[in-house]
Amino acid sequence: MKDPVSEGLFSLAVGLRPYVVSRVNCVYRDGDLAAEILNWDAQSLMVFMWDRWNDLFRNELSFVERSLISELRDFRNRWAHQDYLEESDVYRVLDDIERLLKAVNSSESLVVRSLRIECLNRLWLEELGDDARHRRYRLLWPYLLCGASSFAITCALVYFMSAPWSWILSTLVALGLMRIAFLQATRESRRGPGPHECSHCGRIVYTVECPYCRPQHLERTVSDSDGSGFRLSGTSSGFRIAKETQSARKSGTANSANLVPGIIENGTAGVNQN
Repeated sequence: MKDPVSEGLFSLAVGLRPYVVSRVNCVYRDGDLAAEILNWDAQSLMVFMWDRWNDLFRNELSFVERSLISELRDFRNRWAHQDYLEESDVYRVLDDIERLLKAVNSSESLVVRSLRIECLNRLWLEELGDDARHRRYRLLWPYLLCGASSFAITCALVYFMSAPWSWILSTLVALGLMRIAFLQATRESRRGPGPHECSHCGRIVYTVECPYCRPQHLERTVSDSDGSGFRLSGTSSGFRIAKETQSARKSGTANSANLVPGIIENGTAGVNQN
């Protein structure tokens, strides 16, 4: 199971780097510092923004964003020391990250939004549980569907076939459909928060939505110190990174010769190239 806090902090670092670099270039005009910032993680970026708030960010951001940075630093320290974070704390972390990324106009807020919605579904199941009426409907619909199908097939067999074979086949069909209804109702009754079997593909999943049935395609763009860009795309099962060279960016096209595979580690700010 992926760590939503680690994913959120990684997205925060990716989204804050271009903004912090632009402010440093605008105020300090320090190219060496800007190049160094491109390798910082989320904690280093938040500490820098907190310490240089009056010089760089006071006129661009409000005290609301400053409060978000303070709270995120506290949660990040607790997470780094492996303190237990409840689901409500995880939701608060992701919500703060999304708000801060929206304040700096970063597209990474869309990635964090998907993590926040998934966390909200888990939080809803954890605190409210399964509504009794919905649970009753989930247990009832397999029998209604299979019963209606059995009745329709029985009518067709009786009309087109002669006795006693029509009644024998009708009985076998009814027993088979009721067996299917019983198995489906049993599966629905065991569904709840935590690891469960997906009702569509049958795989064991740890999230509310099955990542195999509904893959989430992500695209990210970060920059390294030499000015070249990294384009990250993939699904929930993995990521693929391609390095776009400076010449390809100038020409507006990127062919296969300009793509170099790499490896990225979640929760870190650096990118390792093979």
